Order: sequence, then C-alpha cells, then structure tokens
Amino acid sequence: MSYTYPASKHPDLQDINLELLKGQSVLLTGPSGSGKSTLLRVMGGLAPRFYGGRLQGQIKLFGKDLRQWTHRDLSRYIGVLFQDPESQLVTTRVDQELVFGMENVGYARALMQDRLQEIAAVFAMQPWLYYPTLHLSGGWKQKTVLASIMAVRPRLLLLDEPLSQLDGDSAEQFLDYLDRCRHLWGMSVVIAEHRLDKLVKRVDKVLYIRQGRIQSQPTERISWLLGNGETEDCLATKRLPVPSKGRRLAGLKDVKFCYPNADQPVLKQLSLDLHAGEITCLMGANGAGKTTLLKLLMGTLKPCQGQVDICGENPYRMPAPQLARKVGYLSQEPGDYLFSPTVRQEIEFTYRSLQLKDYSRVDRMLEQLHLQPLAQRNPRDLSWGERQRTALASILVAQPQVLLLDEPTRGLDYRLKNDLAIMLRDVARQGTAILVATHDHNWANSFTDRVLYLQHGSIVDIADDKNPGEERLEVWPGQV
Repeated sequence: MSYTYPASKHPDLQDINLELLKGQSVLLTGPSGSGKSTLLRVMGGLAPRFYGGRLQGQIKLFGKDLRQWTHRDLSRYIGVLFQDPESQLVTTRVDQELVFGMENVGYARALMQDRLQEIAAVFAMQPWLYYPTLHLSGGWKQKTVLASIMAVRPRLLLLDEPLSQLDGDSAEQFLDYLDRCRHLWGMSVVIAEHRLDKLVKRVDKVLYIRQGRIQSQPTERISWLLGNGETEDCLATKRLPVPSKGRRLAGLKDVKFCYPNADQPVLKQLSLDLHAGEITCLMGANGAGKTTLLKLLMGTLKPCQGQVDICGENPYRMPAPQLARKVGYLSQEPGDYLFSPTVRQEIEFTYRSLQLKDYSRVDRMLEQLHLQPLAQRNPRDLSWGERQRTALASILVAQPQVLLLDEPTRGLDYRLKNDLAIMLRDVARQGTAILVATHDHNWANSFTDRVLYLQHGSIVDIADDKNPGEERLEVWPGQV
C-alpha cells in the first residue's frame, strides 16, 4: 500500500505490507513526521475517504476491502484516537460522551447503562461523570475520549500518542485495561507512541517508520531502536547550575481559583514568581490544575482571590495586543493556532499582527525548529509534532518576555525534544522567563533551572534528583 496526501508531490507512505492478527498489539515508532499518524488514518478508513489524496494497493478488514465498509460499520469495528482528543468530543457532558458512540451503533439501552458503569469504574470517572467536557483538563479529555471508544468495544483499536497527556499512574492504568481487553475480547491494537518505555514490554511487534516506510523489528530488539536516537537518555542538554535570579517578570500571589459548580478549588493560596532568564517546569497528576495556572497568567481566567501580574500589570485587564507583546502561550492544542495556507505565512502572521520589522527572524525560526522543508506546506496536512513546532515558531518569533508552554513535547521524538530544550535555554539567556507544564519528567530534569510539583492546589519545590511520582489527586480533575 502507498498513500499520497493531496498537496504532496511524493508518497507519504510507500510500499507498506502489514498483517495484523486477532488480539495482536503493534507499536509504531519513529521520528516525528515519519508517517505514523498517516498510517493509522489509512488503516482506520479515514484516508483517503476524508483526507483526500491517492491510495494504491489494498487494505482489508476481515478479508473485505475497507472502501466497501459503511461509515457506521467502520465506527463499530474500528476505534481511532487522534492526537488532539478535544476534536473528538461532541457532547457537553462526560456521561453523554461515553454513550454517544454506543448510541450511534445502535446498542440497547440496558447494555449502554451497564457498559457506562463498567467504563466509569475502570477509568475512575465516577466523581466527574456528570461534569461539562469543556471544563476538563487536557489529560482528562484524553481519558474521556479513550473511555468512549472502549465503551463501543471495537475489534481494532488505533491509538495515536494515547499516553501523551496522561500522568504515570493513569498511563499504567490505561495500558493494564488495554491488555485486559485484548485477552478477553481478542481486540487488536496499533499504537503510535514516543514513550517507548511504557510499551516495550507490552507489545507483540514493533514497526519502525522512517520517511513513509516501515521496517519490522522483533520486540527483543527494541534496545536497538532505543540505542539509535529513540531514548530519553540521549538528551544532550544537561541542567546547568541555577543562575542568579534576574528581575521578576510575572507571577501569582495567594491565588485561589475554583470553577463554577466544583466541590473544591483547583488552586489554593498559591504563590509563584517567574524571573528573567529562568526556566521553570511545572509537573503534577492529570487534573492537578497546571493548565489552569497558565491560563490565569494569560489573563483568560480570573482568580477568585489573590493577585496575578505580568510585568507588574493585571493580565486580565490588559488589551490583547499589549498582552501579546509580553506573553507567548502555547496550549495543548496547536491546531487552534493554525489557519494560514502555509507554514511560512503562519509565522509571518505574528509579525504583521504585532507590527514587527525584522522578517529575517522568520527564516531563522524555520531553521531552528526544522521547518524549512515544510515552509510551503499547509499546516493542517502536517503531523502532530510538525504542527506543534509550527505553532511554537509563530509564538517564539515575537520574542515575548514571558513564555508559557503547555505540554510542548507532545508528538516530538527525542531528537526534537533535545532541540527544543536547547532552543528554550537560548531563549532564557536572552532574558525571557519560561514556565512549562509537562508530564515528561526526564525531559524536564534534563535542562530546567527549577522543577515544581502541583499537588492538592499548592506548589511543592522538589529536589533536582527526585522523581516526585504522579499520585492520583483526590480533587475534581483540574479543568483547563
């Protein structure tokens, strides 16, 4: 099988031969942009059906050509999790989301109720089963979409970076459940993932993808893959001694924040200072409130108590153009930033909007983030990691004084993570205060000046050599 996107001059997938057995699990790994997501789209019947493009060769499910399957039957037999789970949420409440797929394939009401309770128990969703999906954090949105897919109980499950927004405990819990489903119901699973350490001992086969071609690697040779640039140990950027603090640029003082109808506040009397030239990583379990904290600094949320400031001013009251010159913010959904026809125009839009002059920075940013070969591509046709880098470039090119990043390593291979760490270190040296919310503790510990842990609404400063663990918090799961 070969597949080419509409705007591509060369095949994005070439000469793919793959047989998937009942109950088998396959791990797709390889560099960002190598074709992992595209392969899942083709296997799920989404490309070229919805994405357009040209497909050569055959794809069969249970011996029947995939193009002959109806949409309804495909949705019953194949479950697909995209890298941006927010795009898959279609209802306004968690319990409604869990039954939506079952309703569409025509399950009986009694079966839906039984399956709803089963899934809610497995994913520990009872405390927030009736909460609005809009108020969930990125990690809990990902859990909700995963749960809604598993409720239908498809025969083939295609997962694109399913662990990218899950904390350590949640990731292990989900993988345990996945193994159980495979053994009980013969479900076959294909997972595209960069967090190899979580999956290496759980899969039957590894497919290494590079430049649209796959090479089968037996599981016992996974160490070969890890030793060739696919391991977190290869991060070359090491944490430097904590520099003397520069001037304070932003922060929160005695901040309390609670969402409407929530039982408990997400943040309690929280204080944090961000200084010029300092990189701070913020960690914590899913729902701890990391994204909430970033949005308070951005001024999109207003604290119930306490003070928030950016360069001495209240961001909630600052005009948008003024705030955009001082703060750069990358959310968990890079697709929200992308609307221009090409990658280059996406970055140039920032310059036009902020009336900046030095357009040479556009080329430098394209080169630094390895986007030069993609400059004329439509951002929507790129992989998740490539879109993440495009959105990041459109923010960094403005040289903000304060930089807020929410899970910036999602979809990035370890080489690109290392490049990002080096770039952020350079940005910090120019006097920018950087705050990064992440679950990637190896990456965070490799280069940052300070690692903080958000727990029970408060911040804990942890030792450099200590992995805090990611315990499940007994609070309402932190809305974004």
